[in-house]
Amino acid sequence: MSQQVDSTAISQIRDLVFSQLVEEKLAGADCPAVALPKDVSVESLEKLYTSRFRFRGKMETQSIEDFVRYSSDYAADGTRCFINADNMAAVSVFNLGTLENPGHADNKAVLALKRTSPYTALLKINGDRNSQKQLAEWLEDWSDYVTGFDADGQVIEAKRAAAAVRKITIDAIRSAEYEDQDFSGKRSVMESVEAKSKDIMPAAFEFKCIPYEGLGEYRIKLRMSILASDSPVLVLRITQLESYEEEMAAEFRDLLVEKFKNSNVETFIGTFSA
Repeated sequence: MSQQVDSTAISQIRDLVFSQLVEEKLAGADCPAVALPKDVSVESLEKLYTSRFRFRGKMETQSIEDFVRYSSDYAADGTRCFINADNMAAVSVFNLGTLENPGHADNKAVLALKRTSPYTALLKINGDRNSQKQLAEWLEDWSDYVTGFDADGQVIEAKRAAAAVRKITIDAIRSAEYEDQDFSGKRSVMESVEAKSKDIMPAAFEFKCIPYEGLGEYRIKLRMSILASDSPVLVLRITQLESYEEEMAAEFRDLLVEKFKNSNVETFIGTFSA
């Protein structure tokens, strides 16, 4: 028992001596620091006061207008807005501070745009394989946003296009050629598949919608393909989707830059982490 007490005492003396040596070294550090015993932690007493010592928090929204208004109202010298156009998102940091007087960078406003329901429906069907019934119902559900076109570029109303899709039939045409000679014979068999409809057949579509709240309206082109099998399989595919996404990102970036033009918020293209 006495041996255990002696060991404990020795350990405590060693820790005290070591702490004193560390304290002496820390006294010359640029950033104030203190050596704490192993089992001691620091607890802020701020919550016991009526008010906080400083303002901090994070505001999150999907509205460009609310993001700009909040950021402008709380902006101070050194406020920065970082725009991530690829992710249709942005963050304003109010207490970033300066190189001479850096802040904690923990008071922020975050904007993350949400896709509208029409644009979400469009992306969901893009590239999917649909039965006649599935595609016809989708065209009917979103008829306010859809315009069809035949092979000659003539306009077809969405509901007429849906009716034509319901009536698609697959015709298989088979032909055979035979050639007989004295010492050889040749046979050729060809089969072609053709999709037909009793109504005017749509070949392409245009989907008109606002993809994200706050952006302008886009007219997105789609191409329809028919995969022949026992029953037709129909595929709608957005033509040059990447180009539309780049255009939306550029509009989002330019919109925020313009809205913060006469405020205390300085904009940057990119992301920031502290």
